[in-house]
Amino acid sequence: PATERHLWEIRPIRDLLWVGGILSLLWFGYYLRGVFTPVLIALLLAYLCNPLIRKAERQWNVPRPVTISIVLLVSALLLGGLVTWLGPLLAEQVQSLAERVPGYLQSIAQQYHVSLGDFSEPLSTIATNLKDDPLSILRPIFSGTGQAFGMLGAVIGTTTAIFLALTLIPIYFFFFAWQFDGALTELKRYIPVRHRPRVGQILRRMDQAVSGFFRGRLAIALGSAILYSLGWALTGIRYWFLLGLITGVLTIIPYASLIGWPLAVLLKYLDVLSGATGGFDLMAVVVWPSLAYLVVQLIESWLLTPWVQSQSMEMNAVTVLIVVFIGGALGGFYGLLLAIPIAACIKILIQEL
Repeated sequence: PATERHLWEIRPIRDLLWVGGILSLLWFGYYLRGVFTPVLIALLLAYLCNPLIRKAERQWNVPRPVTISIVLLVSALLLGGLVTWLGPLLAEQVQSLAERVPGYLQSIAQQYHVSLGDFSEPLSTIATNLKDDPLSILRPIFSGTGQAFGMLGAVIGTTTAIFLALTLIPIYFFFFAWQFDGALTELKRYIPVRHRPRVGQILRRMDQAVSGFFRGRLAIALGSAILYSLGWALTGIRYWFLLGLITGVLTIIPYASLIGWPLAVLLKYLDVLSGATGGFDLMAVVVWPSLAYLVVQLIESWLLTPWVQSQSMEMNAVTVLIVVFIGGALGGFYGLLLAIPIAACIKILIQEL
């Protein structure tokens, strides 16, 4: 009888409790995103690397911990090599940009008769001090009182968070990758036997969409960063590597790499305006940087994407844009990154159910 049932035994109320529990869990994870970010990154990496680890275990009888250790070692060597090789170039371009920003502002003020007041002078002082003595920027932190301690705490907190993330992500990844297949097998026990074929079919479609998106976008981002850097280096843009790296990383988010095009033209124009690269030339300032961007876009759209990311999200351009905007509004960078896979999974659920 209804009078003898608990609330969770009434189906509509139980469904509402499930929905509320899931939303509360998502809110809790977002509220503590600083704590869970390394966990989610490690879990995503374990998910992406699991096919390789599984293949090594089944075909070549290599234990999972051995394969995971090799993956971590190779990744550390590649990352260390890239930092050693390209780190000085990136630092040089960032420092050069910081030094030239005051001059760029002054050139804009003179060209368009805009008064910047005393804004450019502090920037020039900061840039000069940063060039002559990089540690000078930290001195104000130790010379004040309460506000200085707050700044010091922020610096220490940020540094500690980065160090902990770089330390914890490999540790989390090792254990997640080690137990990944075992956890999947354990989760299958909670699916009713009569529903397992249907649920398995839905999960396989989701797995193909999500893994295809992340693996494809990461590979495309790497290739695009190399091509953008080479293209803008050939067109004479001073900060070609910094700009190419930023644009390539933004390729992970659909349509976000569009920001690289106006930035390339703007930086080239600022160099010409400040007298660093001679007089204004429409071909050098607008045409060649734009042509380099469009050529890379053509290669990405017609070669990289069909070759690397064969699994399509099956969503048109308008839907992708709307989903990306909604994800960015709700979850910031994480929403931008996860909006497309989540939308693809929701679409699969709607089609199946």
